[in-house]
Amino acid sequence: MSKATALRVVYFLVFCCTGAWLPKLYDYCIHHGLTGTQSALILSATPIMLFVVQPLYGFLADRLGYKKTLLMSTLLASISYLGYLYNGGFTLLIIVTVVMSLFYNTIQPVLDSMALQIAKHNSKFSYGTLRFFGAAGFAFTTIITGQVIDAVDITAIFMVSSITMFVAFIFCFFLENESIENTTTNAYSGVWSVIKNPSLLFLLFCVFLVSLGATTIWNYYSTYLKDNGASDSLVGYGLSFQGLCELPIFYFSARIILRLGLKTTLVITVLATTIRMTLYHFINDPVATLPVELLHGFSWSLFWVVCVEYVSKLVDEHWLATGQSLLYAAYFGVGAIAGNYWTGYFINRGMTIQEIFLLNAGIVAVVAVSILLFMKKKKVSYTGTAS
Repeated sequence: MSKATALRVVYFLVFCCTGAWLPKLYDYCIHHGLTGTQSALILSATPIMLFVVQPLYGFLADRLGYKKTLLMSTLLASISYLGYLYNGGFTLLIIVTVVMSLFYNTIQPVLDSMALQIAKHNSKFSYGTLRFFGAAGFAFTTIITGQVIDAVDITAIFMVSSITMFVAFIFCFFLENESIENTTTNAYSGVWSVIKNPSLLFLLFCVFLVSLGATTIWNYYSTYLKDNGASDSLVGYGLSFQGLCELPIFYFSARIILRLGLKTTLVITVLATTIRMTLYHFINDPVATLPVELLHGFSWSLFWVVCVEYVSKLVDEHWLATGQSLLYAAYFGVGAIAGNYWTGYFINRGMTIQEIFLLNAGIVAVVAVSILLFMKKKKVSYTGTAS
């Protein structure tokens, strides 16, 4: 099995796992009788752990090797999902979520770093064409998970998560360690050069604000649909359709960025997020939201590819995992934490999810204008990477 094929399979399986538990975690909390505040704490545990430990994990992955990091993380994450099968109350859920997050959070940034290195050394690949298989895994699992929940109960999401992550662990043995031997004499000065880069900091701040707004989609989409009368199966169809809409965008992302440029593409993706949340505000029929998911490929998939590619050009090749970890910490860490409590605050004040979508759309629109005015324009080479 080639290293690219192995990476595709691992991407597929890891996102099968993600698609099983992430969109349904809030529903799982409500099913177990947790209060709104307790549910918010559970939802925030994963991004808090990502924000706290992810940059360190990225540093360790760059120093120790990507394959070793993935083998350890996928195995221990797989085992940790089994903890959700025990109904031990809020305290146990917090402990299990913290332990799971400790190992789950490091997987995707390392996979992205491996994909970037493969794409750099082989012109047949791009980050988007490799990440394509993650989107396929997410779409595949979400629709099946909805059916399983209706047939069994919501705890089944963690059985699916554990199994798929364990299979990912097995396929990690077929990966080659793509990390580069770090010849930097002072590792800490190398990391500091990444952190203090002003262009990177501006990008990460924009990513944080987009995440603050978009987290309402990630964690409350199921609630939004159910408030309008949707079943778990329909929610599963909606999530699966989102994944399907990612596929062509991931596959053609390098060509899109090559034609439009990184800055223009980034502005378009942020505007797509704005339009998407605005439409959610005005739609009350859950079936009518399905056409809106056509924007998911642009508002998420293309947005993420642009950010990953941009970060890879702003950091030294020896610190790829460190740079990608900071990106994940900005979006899935501090951005998601702020987004969860932002949404929870306004829910407690009596606002509906639909009303919060409109508020968030305004914030993301401001980000698009800021990028247009203040971000430096990057040239794009024929391979679809910034120069």
